[in-house]
Amino acid sequence: MTHTVFGNSNVVLQIVKESFDILYGLNEWQYRAEYLAHISKLSAVCSSWYNILAPKIRSHAVLSISQAPKRSMLRALTARSFSFLGGISAPSSLEKAVVKINGSALNYVTNIPEIVQRGVGRVQSLVVSLEEDMLPDHVSACLRESGFCRQPWPRIKNLCIRLAANTDIVSHNPDLSAIELVSQVVFKHAPYVQGFYIASNRAAHRGSTLPMYQMLQEQGPWIRRIRMPQCVRGAGVWPIDNLSALTMSIGSDLPAEQVPVVASHMIQILDLSNVEPRDLERLLGSGSVLFESLRVLEIRFRTHTVTTVAHELDNDNVALEFPRLETVRIYGFQQVAPLFLLHAIERAPVRHLFVDMTIQNMSTLDITRLPHLHTLEITMAFTRNLQPMLDMVFASSMCLERVVLKAQVVSDGLVPELTRLRNLRYLKLEVHVRLEQIQPLVKSLHRLVELDVVLAFDSQYDRLITIEDAQVIVCKQRNTASTSLQVLRTRYRRDICVGDMVSRLGADLVALLASFKSVLRFQCIDSRQNVHKLIAQMLANPDVMKVAQHLGGLDVCSSSTY
Repeated sequence: MTHTVFGNSNVVLQIVKESFDILYGLNEWQYRAEYLAHISKLSAVCSSWYNILAPKIRSHAVLSISQAPKRSMLRALTARSFSFLGGISAPSSLEKAVVKINGSALNYVTNIPEIVQRGVGRVQSLVVSLEEDMLPDHVSACLRESGFCRQPWPRIKNLCIRLAANTDIVSHNPDLSAIELVSQVVFKHAPYVQGFYIASNRAAHRGSTLPMYQMLQEQGPWIRRIRMPQCVRGAGVWPIDNLSALTMSIGSDLPAEQVPVVASHMIQILDLSNVEPRDLERLLGSGSVLFESLRVLEIRFRTHTVTTVAHELDNDNVALEFPRLETVRIYGFQQVAPLFLLHAIERAPVRHLFVDMTIQNMSTLDITRLPHLHTLEITMAFTRNLQPMLDMVFASSMCLERVVLKAQVVSDGLVPELTRLRNLRYLKLEVHVRLEQIQPLVKSLHRLVELDVVLAFDSQYDRLITIEDAQVIVCKQRNTASTSLQVLRTRYRRDICVGDMVSRLGADLVALLASFKSVLRFQCIDSRQNVHKLIAQMLANPDVMKVAQHLGGLDVCSSSTY
């Protein structure tokens, strides 16, 4: 049976975007798969999409290798590999084996023999999970024993090497040479790899570097996308002419002259983290530089390592040009960002802007010079002064359709101000909003389709009442609003249902939902089952049914994070 939500194209489109994490720029298949699997259990609609797309996600091969013969570690490593690929359970014919090399016992788990038996033609991706500090010889032996090296893999387009921390050994500067070995072997047998990804679950890897410059240069004609939490050492310009997407962290101990300069011709997505502001000029190229294809630029500055003032970064000799730049994200706990970067952004046709106002001179960015701006996300940490944030929002209020505001404050004066943003279709407030402010806000924003809010703490919300008392509260809801709102997401620190009782917040939320006849989807911190049960109990009352009948078809989605 098709869920009622599928009758609304706008909501379906948004759910698809959520399922593929497109809003956050994670456009590669393995990140989409991981997120899609996570949400597949959260709502009926997500489950439907997962069932449709699961066969596509399964076009992968997996090899998990662990050093110690500990079943618990082996199970954990294997589970991480398959959950990384979308929460897919391991195949029934999964092969487990132990290889002994020079007295060391290695465990590996793989589905490669099964894939070889049925044909490698459909396999488009390979994921290799390793423990950090694993010796290259050991990894090479497991690759041979698994059967990977016995035939070519002409259809593999994506290689992901996932590093799993050894829980018994804390290594702050791990040996990553095994990564280079795996890459060399895979590139030899799968010569048409276009996407090269390194995933790590330990932040310490961000300070490490990889001596892979020559190897990537040899593979260069085919490589299109690189994503890694480490930095590659190598002087000069990146050796890959056709590189279209690069995600890389700059090693803290790596001199700037040993970091490859980003090539500017073909690259479309550039994501640099752990960047020292004063090194940005060298990374992007000095003088007049044209990034003619760049569409997405994301920079995360290193946290306050060098005291810098704005005039030190105001270099008149740098003239960056981004004629096709659409999305910009700039984050980091730094005093200033280079002015030549801000000026280049002002000259670009930016549609989506994500900025961190913790960077003190970010308020000088003149967004009135961005006439095409569609999305604005502003983060302000450790502040109670919202004025710089508001000034930036209202400077472009006429064209904005999506706004996200993040600040750890209660927004008593903010919500009334936001009613001026008449074109908004999506609003996310990670400032603390009072529940009673939501209905007036939605009524004022006639085009608003989605609203995502963090609710301010109120001790009255936590008071438990009976279902009968909650039904009375909902029946008093006579102020039905004619709105465009289709999706409402709320976050609060506690559940709305406790046993057979319901919190006052739960009753007020159902009353609020009852006032929006257009709403089709609701998400909250509580479980999907609890919310469905609460709504069903409410609708059992004929008087509640009169004012809230539309809630019977509500697609409820639970959220696991506050």
